[in-house]
Amino acid sequence: MPHRFLTSVRLQWRKRFGVLPLRESLAPISEWFSSPLGKLLVEREQALIDEQIHNLFGYHLLQLSVTKHLDLTQASRISHRFALHPQAADQPLVAGRADYNHLPLPANSIDLVLLHHVLDYSQSPHHVLREAASVLISQGHLVVVGFNPWSIFGMWRWLARFVSRAPQWRHQSLRLGRVLDWLALLDFEPIAIKQGFYSPPCYQPNSIKYLQWMERWGKRLALPWGGFYVIVARKDSLALTPLKPQWQGYAGLRGWGVTKILGRATRGKEPQVQCNAKN
Repeated sequence: MPHRFLTSVRLQWRKRFGVLPLRESLAPISEWFSSPLGKLLVEREQALIDEQIHNLFGYHLLQLSVTKHLDLTQASRISHRFALHPQAADQPLVAGRADYNHLPLPANSIDLVLLHHVLDYSQSPHHVLREAASVLISQGHLVVVGFNPWSIFGMWRWLARFVSRAPQWRHQSLRLGRVLDWLALLDFEPIAIKQGFYSPPCYQPNSIKYLQWMERWGKRLALPWGGFYVIVARKDSLALTPLKPQWQGYAGLRGWGVTKILGRATRGKEPQVQCNAKN
């Protein structure tokens, strides 16, 4: 009986406060990123993303974002830049529609993958991370942008989800350390970790301007409670080429009892052997 009660409470909690399927939440989330607060967040994210991807090279760059109207890759020097999104979009960067849980790309084909809040709004973030890792080449780079639950912005989100049913507040609480653990399991090595948005989530331009000092000091001191984090990780798994054992190159002689091979024998050449032949 207690087990059924706890299960029922858990289901009701997920129904009220849990992460919604992307097909239901993408439209309102995109609208929120177009709001004054959303634009301010993207502006500060863009500044850190530009710093990190400017010196990352390769041939193909893939952007996966919860918003279809953003191009966060303009600072990259990679010539072929494209995005996939679950919904049709007019953004030139979006090359097609795709489910983030099943990317329609061959393994080891992309040099740089940018995940913009995709893990936050996914019901299975670990699976999405695996999909992104599978399409990356060895020594390729993964850039993860996510919300930091241990921040002023994170606390605001907890309060907002109790008074609002808006999908933008119903996202995962993925700590930085948790994401780093997942990356380590997938053979990724973090090479840069940055945070931003240290001020409260204000809508008024005057308040935003007045609180700029919090942003400056937070970046200068590298404080760990920024509203979002940017992780740059390198895929360190190497492709292994199987080598044939040397004994597969030796050929025996019919009717002869070979006791010792003095050199490597190949077919078509008579090997030097010591043998005992029957009279």
